[in-house]
Amino acid sequence: MALLFSAVTVTAGEDEVELLVGGIPREYDDLEGWSEFDDLMYFISEETEVSVCAEAYLYGEGESMRASPEEIDDLMQRMKDDAGFLNRCCSNLESVNFTFVWSPEEIFDMPFGQMLM
Repeated sequence: MALLFSAVTVTAGEDEVELLVGGIPREYDDLEGWSEFDDLMYFISEETEVSVCAEAYLYGEGESMRASPEEIDDLMQRMKDDAGFLNRCCSNLESVNFTFVWSPEEIFDMPFGQMLM
């Protein structure tokens, strides 16, 4: 079994977060639910263009399966323990880049200030 995952950089204005996710993100919905991404989106208070750059990888051999959150935690620990892990032990599949506009007013149907009341 080979684990399919992506190293992702999300940039929103001056803010940026790097994270690992299972699978290959190609749109907003593919990132929703990953805590680092959700945390970044939570604090955006105005309409903002968000850019996503992802490098997709396979770890292991055989049939590929989307890495679970637990497997992502394990991969993150391996990368932390061994700086060369990603380049030495994983196969780079593809690069994916996309943008979307994040609008809290559109999503929550009210101005951001009213959401905090």
